[in-house]
Amino acid sequence: MNIDTDISEKLEKELIRITKKESPLDAIKELVRRELIRKKNIYIFMIRNFEKKYRVTFEEFEKQYKSKMSNEVEKDYFDWDMAKTALEDIEEELKEI
Repeated sequence: MNIDTDISEKLEKELIRITKKESPLDAIKELVRRELIRKKNIYIFMIRNFEKKYRVTFEEFEKQYKSKMSNEVEKDYFDWDMAKTALEDIEEELKEI
């Protein structure tokens, strides 16, 4: 994919200064990579909190609680599942950068 876009000289210099990269495109890639890592850490934190709260992995939680979910447990289930899925997606995106 080739993207031609004009960015201001000031923005270009700032991108390079912040990231210590040699080109604006590399700088943008670096900023995207950093943002993905930031999000990845959020989802890892969420997953660890659920594992600590329920003292099981998501797969074990799914087996144990699937048939007896209160509103709170059901919400945790969906949030935990979303965090796992988002983490997997981010890890794939990081490989492509």
